[in-house]
Amino acid sequence: MGITPLRRHKRHITGIITLTIMTGTLASISAQAVELLPPVIVTAGRIGEDPARVSADVTVINHADLVRSQKTTVADVLRSQPGLDVAATGGAGKATSIFLRGANAGQTLVLIDGVRVGSATLGQFDWGSLSTADIERIEIARGPQSSLYGADAMGGAIQIFTRKGKGPMRIHSYTEGGSYQSGKMGISISGLGEGGVSYAFGVDGVSIKGISAVANTPEKDPYRRVTGTAHITAPLADGEVELVLRNTNGHTSLDNGTGPADKANYNATARQTVSSVKVSMPLSGDLDSSLQLSRSSDITNSSDPLTAFNNSDFRTDIDQLTWLSHADISSLSLLGGAEWRRDKGFSSSAKLDKSFTQTSVFGGALYQVGPADLSASLRYDANSVSVNKTTYKLGASVAPLEGLRLTANYGTGFKAPSINSLYFPGFGNPNLVPEQSRGWDAGLHVAQAGNTFAYGADVVWFDQRFTDLIVFQTAATTFLSAPANVAKARSNGVELSANMDWESVYVRGNWTFLHAVNSADGTQLARRAKNKGSLVIGSNIAGLNVEVQQDIVGSRFSNAFNQKLMRGYQKTDIRARYAINDQWVLNVRVENAGNKVYEEVKGYGVAGRGWYVGAGVNL
Repeated sequence: MGITPLRRHKRHITGIITLTIMTGTLASISAQAVELLPPVIVTAGRIGEDPARVSADVTVINHADLVRSQKTTVADVLRSQPGLDVAATGGAGKATSIFLRGANAGQTLVLIDGVRVGSATLGQFDWGSLSTADIERIEIARGPQSSLYGADAMGGAIQIFTRKGKGPMRIHSYTEGGSYQSGKMGISISGLGEGGVSYAFGVDGVSIKGISAVANTPEKDPYRRVTGTAHITAPLADGEVELVLRNTNGHTSLDNGTGPADKANYNATARQTVSSVKVSMPLSGDLDSSLQLSRSSDITNSSDPLTAFNNSDFRTDIDQLTWLSHADISSLSLLGGAEWRRDKGFSSSAKLDKSFTQTSVFGGALYQVGPADLSASLRYDANSVSVNKTTYKLGASVAPLEGLRLTANYGTGFKAPSINSLYFPGFGNPNLVPEQSRGWDAGLHVAQAGNTFAYGADVVWFDQRFTDLIVFQTAATTFLSAPANVAKARSNGVELSANMDWESVYVRGNWTFLHAVNSADGTQLARRAKNKGSLVIGSNIAGLNVEVQQDIVGSRFSNAFNQKLMRGYQKTDIRARYAINDQWVLNVRVENAGNKVYEEVKGYGVAGRGWYVGAGVNL
């Protein structure tokens, strides 16, 4: 299946950008850069909560953070976050996995505006093409979250919130070019219209000649992507109706695994879509309710004229209907809900056409008493082809002194078997049961703020045990592989983070100590670093923002047998952003300034030093 290449849109996008520059009116670029974090966290409890009272270990990356970072993909943003390991297979647009607190890639739930996304056949989300262009904020909730979200939330949940329109109409356009013959351009239009209708539309495109997917070979494997988004909210009686549409088309060239040879004509296309309609309505003064109907699709096709094994097509759809109801009664906040979900996978090349459904009910409570917040949640999931599961979570947050907060959580999680592991012809095992986990974390959080100086520090200890993990086993009599529930693993460690703001200078840093091992033989889980950290030093002076970021990643093994060692590395990024006036902004950045050679997956290439220059205009 083909997609529309970026080059077919370049003239149109360039024309739009030129038109907006010529016809716009003034808007404040600096105001955009300092938009404040919303005073609520949503992902931890599925309702808006005060960040200062949430027990869950949650990181919020707001729009200002994204703008300053100049990162073009969400995976690049998440690389520097505590407790997360990122593994990409060979440059821009290639398959990318994220491991949260040592959990497998498919054991972290990914949501976009409340919509579950990912491949229903593989059972995980590919982060390679998720752009930062239209994103308002990202919330990372670590630790088991299945008691509210069900399957796949064993290690945690990452939710991406797209931008909403507000205020007068705003047009923002941007363009960028740089190393590896890369180019990026886009435009967004947003605002609040008559009758209270909020709108935000955007298109974002990237094209890059890139590097060889397989390391140390000469042929370049280019990548191009176009993302279109729409987010509309309109009043409906005393409530509102919200429409979210998102479509990403990507095309990339590939190489044949981690072998020594290039594959000049091996290509793949990928399409990820999200569509959602949500109606929210207050039922009384203290009770509100919402109903959301959504579908996400993941469509991939690969083509190789020389190797038939590389030719494939897969389409998966996740349909979901979610009802939520929330009530506040004095110091008690109650949440109740129900979900119905269908995962469907189809592949003509693999002769696969299967689906399963999951029906769930769940509830949660948050009780505030003095300086303490106590929370509990419980969920029951009925699966049409596997074992039903009940999960729960307990949490507490206590603030004994001003600026000091203590947190603790204990919960259980599970991951339902994917369609591939259940039904893939010749390999599937329909008798699989869900993977399970149980874990706890405890944290100490300090925050102080003065007129010219502010600082904060967080220390979080965590421990999680995984059982019934699905791995492929080879039968001694037939030499055929099939998935089975046989493995156990344990992941524990400490996450440290700190920040300091002093007048125009700020510092952000974090470090993760992770012990993630196979419980049977003590081997280190693949692609998880024992030690990992990030340090950002930045300054804001007269419209100029400058940041230097140092990422440190310890040694890891690329496979489950600890035979393919990947050495640790340090990587430096430098970036500057200058607001010329209320309209224009210039961006300059150097990625991998030290031109470090390293690996995220054994045998796959990574980009060396890259220079990038861009400009944006707000109209």
